[in-house]
Amino acid sequence: MSALTEIEIFSCLSENFALAAERCEKLAWHPRRGFEYFAFLSEIRLIEGACQQACTWREDYRWLNIGIMMGEVHRRAGAWIRGSKTKDERKEADKRFKKLAENLRMFAREAEDMRTKATGKIGMILPEPLPGPHRDTRPVQVVTPGGIIVPDGVSVH
Repeated sequence: MSALTEIEIFSCLSENFALAAERCEKLAWHPRRGFEYFAFLSEIRLIEGACQQACTWREDYRWLNIGIMMGEVHRRAGAWIRGSKTKDERKEADKRFKKLAENLRMFAREAEDMRTKATGKIGMILPEPLPGPHRDTRPVQVVTPGGIIVPDGVSVH
């Protein structure tokens, strides 16, 4: 996906959220379906890319949070499929894929809300900057009112 319009980006998002949720329900029914899993991964990657483009298009970092979550979905779903070797493990994976389908639909609603609701800000929406490093262990230079740097161990009277 490159150089899409805003309408195409959000169309891609809503379509692939719905398709990925349907694939999750199919994987919950039978997690050993390779072609369903690979189609699911393709849809997750498209969601992730569309979130990156929405972040760039709208200048809003919040879209990256959804994209990062899709990367985590990719990682966990793969672990569920690879780790479900016994019948009991497959039952557990079934529950997880059903819950993931619900979560993907929730993400789709949140993305739609984020797309349509007012932000209350003008300009770029950026994360709050982190505080600077704590300087408890480093020596700090002392500057006198006249602007002279005084080395440690010297007393000024």
